[in-house]
Parts: sequence; structure tokens; C-alpha cells
Amino acid sequence: MKRESILPGGSGSDPFDEFVVARYQALLRGAYLITGDVHDARDLLHDALAQVYPKRSTIRDTAATEGYVRRTMVRTHVSRWRRTRREVLTSALPDGPAAPEGERDDQLAAALAGLPKRQRAAVVLRYYLDLPVAQVAEELGCSVPTAKTHLARGIKALRQDMENVRELVGRER
Repeated sequence: MKRESILPGGSGSDPFDEFVVARYQALLRGAYLITGDVHDARDLLHDALAQVYPKRSTIRDTAATEGYVRRTMVRTHVSRWRRTRREVLTSALPDGPAAPEGERDDQLAAALAGLPKRQRAAVVLRYYLDLPVAQVAEELGCSVPTAKTHLARGIKALRQDMENVRELVGRER
């Protein structure tokens, strides 16, 4: 039985279709950690896949497809962030971000959501997706020292956030 393509106009045997099926959840988790919102994560991932899809035939090494998609997600996210940089002040605090299906680490997601966008992206790329610092810098479109600065500041803020949580839990007992 021939499998129908998940993408418009596809034949069903496209390696890109198979890649999307195999890596969708992992890419979605990465997008969620970058954006901090499940809906924004899905939009980001779908936009990145739509941008990479027409260029799939130019990717010589199919194993590198995930890197292209990740890089596209980061660059798209940074572009959106630059366009919509202003913050909206409200009188009420919003609810925390909703986690995608299967995501159990709400504390990490909440801590990451508190970081500035470039620090969050750097931390996710380096420690969640396990990319080397040079590749983090390349995907963020900055120098290696700047990427290291984003990482150091992001980790420092996460540690401080975790210390504050420990303090609050200690007081409640």
C-alpha cells in the first residue's frame, strides 16, 4: 500500500516526508523551548519546514536536514523577535506557557521563558540540542564570544531562578 505524502504534491516516498515524520516531535520540543509558547512553537516549526521544503533537493547530505531546519527555526524566530521587539504591559500576569504533548518539565520551560530570546535560543541550542558553541554562534548569526556571553548570562539567570525557587520552597515548609 502506497503511503500518501504529508506534504502537498509529494509522492509519499520523499526522504523529506520521512524526516518530518521521524523528527517532528523532537523539532517541536526544540521550537517550544526557543519560543516558550506551544502555539508559537508549532507556527515556527511549520514555517521552518515550509522554507526548507522547496530547497530539499539542494541538500546533498540528508542527515544535515535537521541542522537546516533548526537553523531556519532560530533565524526565523530572531527575525520575528526583531520585528516585534516591543513589550505589552498588562495589569494581570499571564498564565504560564502550555507545554506540548509529552512535555513534563514545566519548571525548565518556565525558567527558559523568563530569559531574553537570544539567551533562551543559545541555551536551548547548546544544552538541549547539544550543539557546539561555534554552531550556536552560527545559528544565532553572531560571533563565538557573543554566543558565549549569551550562554553565560542565560545559565546565570537560570541558576538564580532555581535558587529563588529553592528559597521559596524552603520558606513554605
